Amino acid sequence: MLLVKFIWILILFSTSSFAKTITLSRGHDAALQSFSELVLHDAYQKIGIQLNIIHTPVGRSLLLANNGEVDGEVSRIINIEKEYKNLIRVPVPINYVDIRMFSYNKILLMHNADISSFYRIGCVKGVILIKKIISELDETCQSVTGFKQAVAMLNQNKLDAILLPLSVGLYFKKADSQFFTSFYGDTLGSEPLFHYLHKKHYELVPKLTAILNDMDIDFITKSYKDSSAPTLIESKKFID
Repeated sequence: MLLVKFIWILILFSTSSFAKTITLSRGHDAALQSFSELVLHDAYQKIGIQLNIIHTPVGRSLLLANNGEVDGEVSRIINIEKEYKNLIRVPVPINYVDIRMFSYNKILLMHNADISSFYRIGCVKGVILIKKIISELDETCQSVTGFKQAVAMLNQNKLDAILLPLSVGLYFKKADSQFFTSFYGDTLGSEPLFHYLHKKHYELVPKLTAILNDMDIDFITKSYKDSSAPTLIESKKFID
């Protein structure tokens, strides 16, 4: 009888462990995060955790993760943990961000400095690399809450240019017939992206580190190897 009870306890424990859910946040119109999501869904599945992802304004996403209202952030640039001290970085890059200036004015795109005095530049709140770039250029920009809003304001001539991750800009060029005719300049800055967890889940960091390393992620070609099948030749592909 005791043996039967013990077996049932093991079954219940195993079931509850497998059913564990982690909830992450990300920017709701940040197309570049879709590849990060794909990678993380597979990685968490390998340690028996179901992944739930909520989409919020980009700036709010970080606050939710840092405050512990969600379990972490899908992916961000390195060193945000210096400001958001409750977050722990999983030290394997899973994606990258490349910031470009988009505009209908080709002349404006030829200049990377001394522009905000003459032009209205839009920046999305919460994109840390854009904030760094603006600071390094010693420029100012008009804050907007999301990428979709930034594109709409450019289309309505309320802004002269906007700073966007390249993959986000290309996504909107496909999705928006007016924005399709916009131009973009050379890179203003690019950095790899890392997954972040709230410190209450510190025990997951070594497990995820090992799994992500095994996946041989190529964030340039948006492909990776399924670590459960190390002899797999064809990588899984992500199409934005």
